[in-house]
Amino acid sequence: MRKLLVWLKSILHWLVEWWLFCLGFLVVAASAASIVFVGAGEAAFRYTGMVLQLLGIGTVAWGIHTTRKEFGHPSIFAVWRKRLNRFPPFGGRMVTGSSHKTLPLMTKSMRGYSSVVPSANPTIDARVHALEENLRLLNDRVSQTQNETDQEFRKQSDALKQEQQVRSDEDQHIRAKLESTETGGLNISAMGALWLSIGVIMSSIPSELAVWLK
Repeated sequence: MRKLLVWLKSILHWLVEWWLFCLGFLVVAASAASIVFVGAGEAAFRYTGMVLQLLGIGTVAWGIHTTRKEFGHPSIFAVWRKRLNRFPPFGGRMVTGSSHKTLPLMTKSMRGYSSVVPSANPTIDARVHALEENLRLLNDRVSQTQNETDQEFRKQSDALKQEQQVRSDEDQHIRAKLESTETGGLNISAMGALWLSIGVIMSSIPSELAVWLK
């Protein structure tokens, strides 16, 4: 019993994967059954063919809607409703507007340094001491500047790596979206082509088909 349930579940998953294929042929089979049920007359073939053609055109419209939705565009109805709302009324329309401007933040940095100046009429030892202190202060400023430069370099390097990662992820997302848009609707297009082809045949030669089935 358990194996039977697993097998039926596998069949259900298989049918879900092929649901568009099954739907396409199910509609064709239902159309053929309706013709047989109401009588294989010329009018039945013509009307059934018209319905199949409309269904095929509907798959094209559905593909367009899906593509626009995938890329964040509004639907066709929303676009036309927006255009109708912009229809100029009688007597003109008062238009008001406002503008906003955002100025970038300004930053300012200041830096100071000190030095040792020997007193008036310094001795040689005082001058040497002043030189040593100034050299030490100079080394401190150089080290501080080097540390700030290294920190800024690391910050810019991290920002660049982060931007590269974001761009790479965005490129992969766009590539996946384009691939899904180009290939994801092939099954729907194939189903629409099937309905259109059969509908065109039924609408083009309904009398011949009616005679052939009698």
